[in-house]
Amino acid sequence: MVVVTGQNKVSGKPDDAMSSSDAEDDFQEPATPTATQAGQSLPLLPQQFPEVIPLNVGGMYFTTRLSTLRRYEDTMLAAMFSGRHYIPTDAEGRYFIDRDGTYFGDILNFLRSGDLPSRERVRSVYKEAQYYSIGPLLDNLEDVQPLKGEKVRQAFLGLMPYYKEHLERIIEIAKLRAMQRKARFAKLKVCVFKEEMPITPYECPLFNSLRFERNDSESKLFEHHCEVDVSFGPWEAVADVYDLLHCIVTDLSERGITVDHQCIGL
Repeated sequence: MVVVTGQNKVSGKPDDAMSSSDAEDDFQEPATPTATQAGQSLPLLPQQFPEVIPLNVGGMYFTTRLSTLRRYEDTMLAAMFSGRHYIPTDAEGRYFIDRDGTYFGDILNFLRSGDLPSRERVRSVYKEAQYYSIGPLLDNLEDVQPLKGEKVRQAFLGLMPYYKEHLERIIEIAKLRAMQRKARFAKLKVCVFKEEMPITPYECPLFNSLRFERNDSESKLFEHHCEVDVSFGPWEAVADVYDLLHCIVTDLSERGITVDHQCIGL
């Protein structure tokens, strides 16, 4: 049995139509929603790019080769700089991408030479790789920490019945008790039950009880009652109770809740 204590941390007018319907099929509409730039209509011919590309990504400046941006043809960057779409430029002539550029250097380093970011930047670079649809970078990042460990964690939680529902119940109870006590923290009792034998079916524990049947020739009914707020388990996996507690603390922390826990009995 574990005591869990939580605390909250503080459209414009379209361009004139072309006379030939065939021409409309040859050229796609500009990717940017802006219909004009500097008072002039957007060019109808495919955009031409220099060999060296100056970039303005959310106010941060980068310079790279056109071939680098086109390295993987199925990516957003390759599509943007294929000539099929219009890319606006800033006052200095840099091609503008309306995206936070904090991790864009990591994207370029991978496209240039396959370099991966440092561990503390992996999660953020992964999100940028998802945005730019860079499949090879996503595959590489999923095989390094901390994302590799996250895959294992999610596989374990997939074996835990009603994990997300119980996590939400912890948050709900904690908020209610904190409001009632006019405090910034709340204490909850959580029961974690680990069962090695196959269990079927898993039945969602009602408040403070567990009830399930063993998968034997004779159905044996087991009931567990204790004065707790939420009950987790049982599950069939090598991972132990402390692995589950680590998952609970991690997921609550991502929700802005600080957690301390103490084992008060087995």
